[in-house]
Amino acid sequence: MKLEPLHLTAGHYYLRPPEQADQEAIGEALRDADILRWNAGLKMALAPEAERAAMWLRLRAHGWTAGTAAYFVVLDVTGGELLGTVGIRDIDRLPQQGLSSYWTVPAARGRGVAAAALETVSAWAQAPVDFGGLGLIRLSLDHALANQASCRVAEKSGYAFEGVMRSSFLDPDGVRHDSHLHARIAPAR
Repeated sequence: MKLEPLHLTAGHYYLRPPEQADQEAIGEALRDADILRWNAGLKMALAPEAERAAMWLRLRAHGWTAGTAAYFVVLDVTGGELLGTVGIRDIDRLPQQGLSSYWTVPAARGRGVAAAALETVSAWAQAPVDFGGLGLIRLSLDHALANQASCRVAEKSGYAFEGVMRSSFLDPDGVRHDSHLHARIAPAR
């Protein structure tokens, strides 16, 4: 089932589905070593640099069309520059779960961008369908223990720590890392 693209605001940030016009900014972001290591995934990290942004955009567009993922670019409200991305993937309306992900460009780190965007998208994803949300009950995310900034974002956005997943993350250099598992449960309806 196709998801209807929507636009959201998160404080000083504007969230919308990625567009072809974002390709240059996405390409620049995908040159960042931390984004490639912790967020891009092996296939994207190992792809030729010139192909990464188009691949990233294609996969995000497919998620909206297939109804399996809702990805947003996070833009500065005043200047319009790309600050990061946030999304919910592996959307499974039964049993009403999804996986959250996010990254920010180096210039936006430490400013609360990821936490504000993740909180906004999570609240939308967990809102009842009758109120324009996805009606998801459980949202989870994981991050390598070495990525402590991601842990802070998860906790600020209402994702409680649930445990350690041993050797669950493989970085592009072939190094395995333990990961924290976090989850956010929708309030009882």
